[in-house]
Amino acid sequence: MRISDLIVRKKAEINTLTERHNQIAEQLNEIRGAEAVDETKVEELRSSKGAIVVQLDAMRAELTELERESASDDVIARMQSVSTPTEERAGQAEERVIVTSEANPVYKRGQSDTSYFRDVFEATRGSQDAVRRLADSQQRAGTSAAGAGGEFAPPLWLVEDFVALARAGRVTADLVNNAALPGGVSSVNLPKVTGATDPAVVTTQNSALAEGNFTTTSVSSGVTEIAGKQTIAIALLRQSGIPLDQVILGDLARAHAVALDKQVIQGTGENSQLQGLIEAGAAVTYTSASPVPASATPAASFYSKVLGAQAALNSGRQLPADALVMHPRRWSWVLNGYDGQGRPLVSPIAQSVNAPGSGGTPTAQGFAGEWAGLPVYLDPNIPTNLGANTNQDVAFVLRADDLWLWESAVETASFDATLAAQNSILFRVLGFAAFIPHRHASSVQVIGGTGMVAPTF
Repeated sequence: MRISDLIVRKKAEINTLTERHNQIAEQLNEIRGAEAVDETKVEELRSSKGAIVVQLDAMRAELTELERESASDDVIARMQSVSTPTEERAGQAEERVIVTSEANPVYKRGQSDTSYFRDVFEATRGSQDAVRRLADSQQRAGTSAAGAGGEFAPPLWLVEDFVALARAGRVTADLVNNAALPGGVSSVNLPKVTGATDPAVVTTQNSALAEGNFTTTSVSSGVTEIAGKQTIAIALLRQSGIPLDQVILGDLARAHAVALDKQVIQGTGENSQLQGLIEAGAAVTYTSASPVPASATPAASFYSKVLGAQAALNSGRQLPADALVMHPRRWSWVLNGYDGQGRPLVSPIAQSVNAPGSGGTPTAQGFAGEWAGLPVYLDPNIPTNLGANTNQDVAFVLRADDLWLWESAVETASFDATLAAQNSILFRVLGFAAFIPHRHASSVQVIGGTGMVAPTF
């Protein structure tokens, strides 16, 4: 099957999965809007949603690789399309002049039985004679140095296969509930019940019933504006060998996703920032205490700390945690851990006996496996410069279903009027967001401390 056919099929599969993902999201919203919430159904739908996100990430990666292979094949095809010039053009014989120096006995002016361009083509088809003649020509003719024929061997720029800037995704932002941010608002506010009556046993008939005070408060988030720009000369834009505007706007959109994800993780709630998980969550201190047994690695004690964070969330929220989010370096540290008997704490085989965790497909971000009964998600946007020595990261034990993120559509646009005097165009990306991670105070447990310093291997 041709690569182009594979690309079409892969895009169709991605569209189908995207539609299924949207259907599940709509079902989740309908269930949450009902008076009686079916928590079991919610968990099933969230699990299906997470699996689809993993599939989509994998398919998009395959699609990117296929598109790159297709672009490379096009370049090779163009190179192989070079053939022997026609014998006659406009009634005149065309001269085959490759090397003008008579010192080269392989390709000479007016020689009809050998042709440099024909040998280049035949060499790609496996002709050993053509390969030999080309090699002899290089040995006896000029070199690739400037002034010795090098000007006729220009460098090849595979512009279509440009190397994009490596950027992380928005793993944590995609884990929480997402909703469209309505226009015309400056903040999002949710009422919250803080107190109510606790029924009690009636010890004496016809006596007063237990009565309490129904009290309320609210939780809110301001609307944060996230934007960026890039100014490009019109000359560069028009003379570029590829649609440079698409490259720039695509990178701006990916950069916007990273900026939003970082706000969800570490926004301070001040200076127009969102209040992120680190700021809103309950702190769980993890020191570099020795694990039990002492012959195990420190990752064994981290396992106990994750269980403690789960216990705090369960008792405060009365519902279980559903995600463990950490930096990729922390997961590599966990994978490098072993117990007192020298057995790995995380086995690549999920059916391994007594293993506290299991690894999934190797990944740099997104779903990575399980640890302490929780699905593990890796997010490179988690900071690694925390603590007194600016070398610590954090891990989150979450009930992601309690966290809500509202987003506007990301706007990408270009403007040339304001920069016409300098022949430039300004590209801009713009989006608005609100985030409420504190609907329930215990839904976010933040594991941090001296035990989270940069790991060594």
